[in-house]
Amino acid sequence: PKATPVKRTSLGRFAHENIAYAPVVAGKPIVFYSGCDSRGEYVYKFVSKAVWDPKDINGGMAAGAKYLNEGKLYVAKFNADGKGVWEELSMSNPKIVAATNFSFKTQADIAVFTRLAADAAGATKMDRPEWIDVSPVTGEVYLTLTNNRSSERPTKYPVDAANPRNYEDTITNPDGTVSTNKGNPHGHIIRWRCENKDHAASGFRWEVYGFGGGRKVGGGK
Repeated sequence: PKATPVKRTSLGRFAHENIAYAPVVAGKPIVFYSGCDSRGEYVYKFVSKAVWDPKDINGGMAAGAKYLNEGKLYVAKFNADGKGVWEELSMSNPKIVAATNFSFKTQADIAVFTRLAADAAGATKMDRPEWIDVSPVTGEVYLTLTNNRSSERPTKYPVDAANPRNYEDTITNPDGTVSTNKGNPHGHIIRWRCENKDHAASGFRWEVYGFGGGRKVGGGK
C-alpha cells in the first residue's frame, strides 16, 4: 500500500535537501540535521522532545512520528574563531521577538517562515547547504556546500570564515566552449564536533574539511 505523506511542521519550512540524524542514545532526544539547499541559506538542527526508546526499533512510521512532531528547531552560526553556536528558533529567542524583517507572533509563524526567522537570529548564510551526514564512529557531522556560482559575491553573498572563497573560474567544456563562473563555483565541505560530544548542546567546533575543484580549471584557486 502507498504511504500517506505527513507534514512535519516542527522541522521548519525550507528547502530540505536531506535529513541526517545523530547516533541515538537510549533516554536522550534524537537530533536531526538538515541544510536549506539554496544559495545564501542556512543549516538547521531539530532536537526531539521525545527521548529515544529502543523499543521503537522496527516500529515504522507509527513509532517514529513522535520524534519528528515535537521538539526544538535551531539554526547554525559559524563564528570566525572556529566555534559555532546553535540559535534556537522560538519565541523565547529575543532576536526573533525583536525582528524587523517579519512580525513573529507564534511558533507557527517561525515554522512557516523559517528562513526569515533564521535571518532574524543572525545565522550564517552558507554556499548552498546540501547533503549532511553524521559519522557513526566519531559523531562528527559533515556538510557539503555545493557551490555558489554568483557574480553577486560579496555584495549579496558574504565572504566569511565558513564560506571563504570568491574567485573567477574558467572551464573548458567537453564541446570546446568556455564557461566562466564567479563566486565559489566548486563548493567545499565543512565538518563540526559537538560540545562534549552532545549533539543536543548549543555549542560546537567547526573547520573546513576540503575544497572542491573543477575539470580543466583556469584561474581557480
